Amino acid sequence: MRQFLRNLCLVLILLVLSACGVAYSYKYTEDNINNSERPLSFTMTKHELEEALGKPKVIQDNGRIMVHEYRLYPRYHWVKELVACPFTAWLGGCLFYPAIGVGDPNYPRPYYVLFLNDRICLWGPFEFVNTTKSCQAPPQKSS
Repeated sequence: MRQFLRNLCLVLILLVLSACGVAYSYKYTEDNINNSERPLSFTMTKHELEEALGKPKVIQDNGRIMVHEYRLYPRYHWVKELVACPFTAWLGGCLFYPAIGVGDPNYPRPYYVLFLNDRICLWGPFEFVNTTKSCQAPPQKSS
């Protein structure tokens, strides 16, 4: 009985610890962009954006134009982390950080938000933000 309780406690501790990397990839997902409660809009301020997506990396700020970079995981990436957890846990993956794609500099995917005079002007992946000349929302992905 004692051995069973000890093993049960160890399994529960591992399950709780594995939530760290999984929860991180769940929190910072591309779904936050199109969140039904707070979708990105042209009327949002910098402060409102940080509440919705978290703290960004500032790429450029010249007073008038500001570019933020967010690193967001693909939708359902957290499920992959959960499945891979038994195989990556011995390296620390899923216990402390998301392990899938850890060596890739473009993973999680960069997502850019451009501000013009402290209001959101443009958002999307680099290819879209780099080629667009006016303020507009990114095209919707067809499902």
